[in-house]
Amino acid sequence: MRSKAVSFMANAHKKLAVVICSAVLSLAGCVSTTVTQTGPVAVGPGSAMSSGPKQRTYSYNSNIYLNVAVPVFNPGFPLDKSTGQIDYDEMGEQGIWPQLRRSEAKRFAIKTKEALEKTKSFSAVSVVPNANTTADLFVLGTILQSDSETIELEAMVMDSSGEILGQKTFEHRVSKHFFRDQLNAEKNPYGEVFQQIGDYVYSLIISLPDAAKNKIKETTLVRYAQYYSPEEFDKYINTSIKRKGGTQYYKHELVGTPAEQNKMLKRIETLKAQDQLFVDQLQDNYDAFDAETLTAYRTWQKETLPDAVARREAEEERNTKAAFGIGLAVMSAVLASNSSSNAGNIATAAGALGSAKLLIDSFKANEDMKVHSEIIDEQGQGLDLSLSPTVMEFNDKTVELTGTASEQYEQWKAHLKSIYDLEATPNRQL
Repeated sequence: MRSKAVSFMANAHKKLAVVICSAVLSLAGCVSTTVTQTGPVAVGPGSAMSSGPKQRTYSYNSNIYLNVAVPVFNPGFPLDKSTGQIDYDEMGEQGIWPQLRRSEAKRFAIKTKEALEKTKSFSAVSVVPNANTTADLFVLGTILQSDSETIELEAMVMDSSGEILGQKTFEHRVSKHFFRDQLNAEKNPYGEVFQQIGDYVYSLIISLPDAAKNKIKETTLVRYAQYYSPEEFDKYINTSIKRKGGTQYYKHELVGTPAEQNKMLKRIETLKAQDQLFVDQLQDNYDAFDAETLTAYRTWQKETLPDAVARREAEEERNTKAAFGIGLAVMSAVLASNSSSNAGNIATAAGALGSAKLLIDSFKANEDMKVHSEIIDEQGQGLDLSLSPTVMEFNDKTVELTGTASEQYEQWKAHLKSIYDLEATPNRQL
């Protein structure tokens, strides 16, 4: 009888081992360590070794340069499906602090602009409040995750016709030891992800033939003219709704071009230059914002990185222990249903106790995760953007713009539109 009990316990242990191993394999992939050969060691003159990563070089093989607008990123707030409004409960669950995320939306647009400028492949790269502006190319970014350890961004590249040239997700995880290295004191922990975006946009633009680039520039001008005088320029643009992947967008196809000597177009080109002048001046505000928030933001990253790592590890621990606990509970139920022996009762009791302990530990890990989330939230309260009034002058007239960057830009466009309407009035009377 004793030998049967021992045999049953051995079989139970094997079954339990199978359950646990299955849970482990489902929660984590196999980890392997590889040793790479970096090449021979060089010494002596001319054998200086680089202390950092090799920088990519760019070679733009065209004389046609496009203007690029980088609208402030979509902060990626979760929305209520029924109302379309921000779901603050879900935002709290995701550990998103609104002020911090809105500040990141501006900072990430600025960093994307800097990455694009390094390619030396564009005539101008500008951060703008939103996509309601004129440009040949738009890089539309969305923040999917940002918690000082992990950053995940989506970038969609569109031209002025509305055509989607590319869409891709970029992710980077900062090492928890990043700030130990004094050489990293002036470096952006997220820098790699913005270089990836810059390289991606560069790869898209160099694949465009010059004829396509010329058409994009023509479309940009005609669409801008269409804003001022739709009755004159609508005939050159055919607008339709298209779908690419899961994205629906407006496609503005150029079906003709106005004559080069078109007087209306000449006036509009002058206004377009004034529009770009405001956008250029707006860059000073974004640069100032970047400089003013750098210390606070870098401090937030440095101080919350260990908490972000701990929160992620606590979440992983919670999920792992919960899975093991459920696995043991299931195994206990199986043993209880398949055996009425004392050995079976012992194995069932052991499994039940083990599963209870793991589930309790998972709840403890969940509490640790909440504590770290609260620390990160608290650190995120101090960042926001303020914009001083802007004074613009055109045609010997001065106008003061107030409010947010977006509001000021809309005021300036309205001012230019009123100038165009005033100048066009005599033509209408004729």
